[in-house]
Amino acid sequence: MENGCILIVDDSPLILEGMSRFLSDRGYKTLTAKNGIEAIEKAFGEIPDLIILDVMMPKMNGYQTCRLLKSDPKTSHIPIIMHTTKDQISSKYWGIQTGADAYLSKESTQTALLDTIENLIKERFTVGDKKPSSMERSPISDIDVISKVNDLLDKRLFEATVINEIGSLIEKGVDDFKRTVDTVMETLSKVLEYNAAAIVISEDEHDIACFLKINHPISERYLNRIKEYTRKYLKANDIYLDADAMTVFDADKVITPEGIGVEQKTAFFDVPIGHADKLRGLIILARDVSVRAEFIEEDFFRTSLKQAYVIIENSWLYNKVKRIAVTDSLTGIYNRGFLQESLGKEFARAGRFNLSLSFLMLDIDYFKKLNDTYGHQRGDSVLRQAAQIFKANTRDYDIVGRYGGEEFSIILQQTKLEDGIKVAERIRSSFEEYNFGDEEKPLKATISIGISSYPDADIKSVEELIGKSDKALYKAKKEGRNRVCF
Repeated sequence: MENGCILIVDDSPLILEGMSRFLSDRGYKTLTAKNGIEAIEKAFGEIPDLIILDVMMPKMNGYQTCRLLKSDPKTSHIPIIMHTTKDQISSKYWGIQTGADAYLSKESTQTALLDTIENLIKERFTVGDKKPSSMERSPISDIDVISKVNDLLDKRLFEATVINEIGSLIEKGVDDFKRTVDTVMETLSKVLEYNAAAIVISEDEHDIACFLKINHPISERYLNRIKEYTRKYLKANDIYLDADAMTVFDADKVITPEGIGVEQKTAFFDVPIGHADKLRGLIILARDVSVRAEFIEEDFFRTSLKQAYVIIENSWLYNKVKRIAVTDSLTGIYNRGFLQESLGKEFARAGRFNLSLSFLMLDIDYFKKLNDTYGHQRGDSVLRQAAQIFKANTRDYDIVGRYGGEEFSIILQQTKLEDGIKVAERIRSSFEEYNFGDEEKPLKATISIGISSYPDADIKSVEELIGKSDKALYKAKKEGRNRVCF
């Protein structure tokens, strides 16, 4: 009974003859080829069950032959054993990288070769492969082989160019996360057709970020389908994400259904990023069902998207670390170090361009008594809520931070003294009206605010700007608290 058909490829007639006799005696049908081009012709014409391939051969070496056979759907399933005298570590590495299933030295024992052959053939048919029919065989000429080589070279050049372009984006910097996402996904859109993408970064179950990047205009319904699909995918991996936690970039591309026309059915292309059998990240492309990729192309697209994910994740982590470095851990607003650095920059900018600048120092009245009466947990809660009151009563580009303890500071850019006083009074009033407790046990507190402004004849430095605010705050405390002084 025939065990299978093996194609032996070697430029040595002696090795071809000896190995053919050895394998025939053990029940295998054998075919032989003396170079890579002849091997490819016979592989397509006969579809053998396994190929034993030498590396150093004329016309086309074993690496090139293996890569071409593994790149074509008709022959990619055929197990290939690299059988060579080249036994260096780098040669083994390159052989496996070209797609070889095993790499054996010609000095290996016959038993090792037979065991490898039996295991690979058994594995091939165990996973559902079947014997090829005559209809599946497609004899090709040496001209066809050269054409396939050229196609493969062109494809590999294209892939290398894309991967290199994506990789080079890291050089443009990762400090601006949105800009990084825009740049990376716009680069991908040159070679990947998609309408929108979901990007999920999951450091752990408590630290999950999801961003939706829109490439082409879509409807609200289409966007909701992407959100729902993403959430279901994550849930299947024990990651739970609320729809509200998804940040949408390019929201202006979400338009009414009338502006879209007839929407095609959506196909999703998932690229999970795993670590230690756990989902660590994910990119999902949403595209029209009509947009389909070849199987071989999908592997390349997955590689491209994983490369893209690495850059996006690096940017996210960089900004996360940067945010932690400048953020007060209790209140979530800026810390004293960032406040002082920012104030220095804003003061210099105000002096250079003759701009106004106001600086507020705020202190919660009788905070020690509040802590002693209600406990430190309630005190911490008041500090957190206070930060939110300050944020709610200032502009997005104003800088709000915790100076230390129960003291806070606010930098009001391009704001004159009279306008700064209005902001301070609005904050003071909101603070006084706010209930820091609950309906059953209300808790009220007040705040004192000192303000200084530049330009001012008495202010020539940042230190003098801070000092004048500090004196104004002391004045507000001395005059009875719950007031704004300058």
